[in-house]
Amino acid sequence: MLDPAQRLELVARLDAARRERKATALPTATYPEVTLEDAYGVQQDWAAARIKREGRRAVGYKIALTTRGMQQAFATDRPLYGILLDDMAFDEATAIPVDRFRAPRVEMELAFLMDKRLAAPCTEADAIAAIGWIAPAIEIIDSRTVMRDAATGRTRSAVDIVADAGGAAGYVISARRMRPGEANLSRMGAILYHHGEAEDSGMFPLIFGRPERALVWLAQALALRGQAIEAGETILSGSVIRPYPVARGDRLEFDFGAPGAIALRFE
Repeated sequence: MLDPAQRLELVARLDAARRERKATALPTATYPEVTLEDAYGVQQDWAAARIKREGRRAVGYKIALTTRGMQQAFATDRPLYGILLDDMAFDEATAIPVDRFRAPRVEMELAFLMDKRLAAPCTEADAIAAIGWIAPAIEIIDSRTVMRDAATGRTRSAVDIVADAGGAAGYVISARRMRPGEANLSRMGAILYHHGEAEDSGMFPLIFGRPERALVWLAQALALRGQAIEAGETILSGSVIRPYPVARGDRLEFDFGAPGAIALRFE
């Protein structure tokens, strides 16, 4: 377990890495005793510090490691979540500044805008009834830590990701919104095009078999910390593709089929 001073040190170091766009050491390399609960505490403290110091506002959550492949890549058996802040929202019509990030990568997801509070215990039907609208979304993730510690050989783990705000850095939500029931999300797929060439694709059944179930998982995870999904919050479902790196000058299109496409440029 981390003591308060150690948590404060990690928050300061991770935020400096974000602002300076320079990778810092893995939390698990500095503090091998750090637990998943510690990491969520660091994440919460970091968000609270930015809200207090910068006037930022928490707007929801992103869910990550929702597919078996991504869980296996980070040696975990569960998803994780991160807090979304208001300055992470970008518009599809505006070029996204690469200088805002250290090592940006993109993922294809669905966004849920919650119309009602969702607290555990809850069912899939409860989750669906709480949704206001659903839309295609792109998440921009970033890592404020190194991927591998040179001294110990330790690689970035799920605990490191949680402490690092779940990798949350940015997102874009399509203006084309769907009401619950208007589309079968468990039959929806998405394709990523880079400069017109297809690079990756995925199907949304990869997310819990049905993407709406991600909301049930998140409500349960938040309940462990005395929290719930609140009305008005935006929830990102988790990605159906592996993180795809982007660089200045990239032009990307994300085709979600019938719900439409999102086109982004990075400059």
